[in-house]
Parts: sequence; structure tokens; C-alpha cells
Amino acid sequence: MNNHFVITKNVKKFQTAIQRINHNRRGVERMALVTGEVGLGKTEAALWYGAQNGAIIIRMWEMMSGHWLLRELVREIGVEPAWRTEKLVEQLKEHLLPKPRTIILDEVDRFFKDQDRKKAAVLETLRDVSDVCHCPMVFVGEEWIDKKMKRLPRLYDRIVEIVRFEKFNIADVRDLIGELSEYRFSEDAIEKITEESGGRIRPIMSLINRAEDVAKISQLKTIRAGDLR
Repeated sequence: MNNHFVITKNVKKFQTAIQRINHNRRGVERMALVTGEVGLGKTEAALWYGAQNGAIIIRMWEMMSGHWLLRELVREIGVEPAWRTEKLVEQLKEHLLPKPRTIILDEVDRFFKDQDRKKAAVLETLRDVSDVCHCPMVFVGEEWIDKKMKRLPRLYDRIVEIVRFEKFNIADVRDLIGELSEYRFSEDAIEKITEESGGRIRPIMSLINRAEDVAKISQLKTIRAGDLR
């Protein structure tokens, strides 16, 4: 299986949303929300985009405080974080105001497992960072995160792009196999992979890889449904 990142329909929507919030227009918000079920490739899309475009990617931790978050942001721009909160904000302004970078916050749903006000304050900190540094900001979370974020109207009202990652259908799986595999897959094999994976990217990749192992051992030119064990 070829080891390269495939630009799927979900990734294209992800790219388009970020392009739309990357602007210099004053008074127009720069926030996007990416949501979808587990296993649809949201984190992988964020990591790929970050590597290609120099975005800052922060994984949100369940116990993360506002101060911890600011330190992680400063560390990701390549600077040794200060200890005082005021100095951290100054560091962010110094490096991001001249050249704003997209900030991607992954696993934001961790902050909505309870009603902890401290966690809500962390997300409000992000709103402040966006205001001060004029950086596009992308929140990535699991299904229904958009509804949960409505608990913070001052933050949610600034979101101008919502991207919903969708499950792969047969056509999507066919295209993915065409991009990644050197083997030919019959239509019934593609249908079986789609059904068994539930349309999720991770099990799809696992099933393709397993099928190729069988094809290599059995010296098959075409992989059929019966070869998928």
C-alpha cells in the first residue's frame, strides 16, 4: 500500500473552511469548527494540514488550564514559554501579530464532559488569543460538539465555518483504493470493505492492508470479497 496522504472529500472541506477564515478583513470572524464521529480522519487531516501549511496544532488535555494552554501555544511557535501569564500573551503577540498562523485545537470535546467552569474559561482564553493575535482558529471535536459549544455563546457566535466529516461510501472507498493500492479490488471486495469498516477511515485502511497481505502471499492479481478474511 502506498504510504501517502489522500485528499478525501472530507479533507477538501477541511481545506476550504480554513481558506475562508484566512483573511485580513476587520470585523469578520476567523473561527471554524470541525466535527464528526470517531474514526473519520479529523485528527489526521489536521496534522496533514499543519505540516503542509505551518499551522499550530494543540491537543487539548482534559486537565488543561488557561495558563497551560498559553504555554503550549508559545512553545509551538518555537519560543521558550515565560512563567507569567502576562508575559506569555506578550510572546504570542510578538510572534503572531507580524505573521498570523492558523491555530488548530484538537479534541476540544474533552472540555464538555462536565460543567466545569474552569474548562469553559480555557476556551474563553482562546477567544482572547484570537482577538489579540488575529489568528484563524479551528476547533476539532467529535459529533455534537457544535451543540455543546453553544453553551459558550460569546465563543460560538464567532464560528463562521462548520465542517462535518462524513462516513465513506462505496465510491469513496473505491477512490481511496485506487490512490493507495497497487492491486485490483473487485466490486464485491470494495462493497465488503465499506460495509465492514462502517465507512470509517481507520478500519478501511486496516482492511486494505490486510487484503494486500493475503494477495501477496497467495500471488493474487485481483482481490475479491472471499479473499477478505
